Amino acid sequence: MPTHGHRHLLVCVSVAKRALQGEMPADMRLDFLTHLEKMIDNVVTAEIIAMIEPMDDDGYELFREIQKLGYGPMPNALDMLAKKFDVFARCNPSLRRAYDAATSGRYERAM
Repeated sequence: MPTHGHRHLLVCVSVAKRALQGEMPADMRLDFLTHLEKMIDNVVTAEIIAMIEPMDDDGYELFREIQKLGYGPMPNALDMLAKKFDVFARCNPSLRRAYDAATSGRYERAM
């Protein structure tokens, strides 16, 4: 079952996929792909990640503003990414579909 933390993870997947749309050196591209692979767990499966589309300009602007909170004590950027998940999902409906699929357990991996 997805947790509060999985919401920010789904948003980060969308941002990573946005970055992968651009030109970048091969080693940097490999780093992004490695980070996506590390996000896989028993809830956020490869199938869930595949459902998520790249972040659009509006969502990315919000993401950049939230990053300014930093990653220290709460509330921090990760907490706010999760709290504002519905806003990101309005900008990128694939986030809602992925979250709903993860919630259904249909793509849950056996641990």
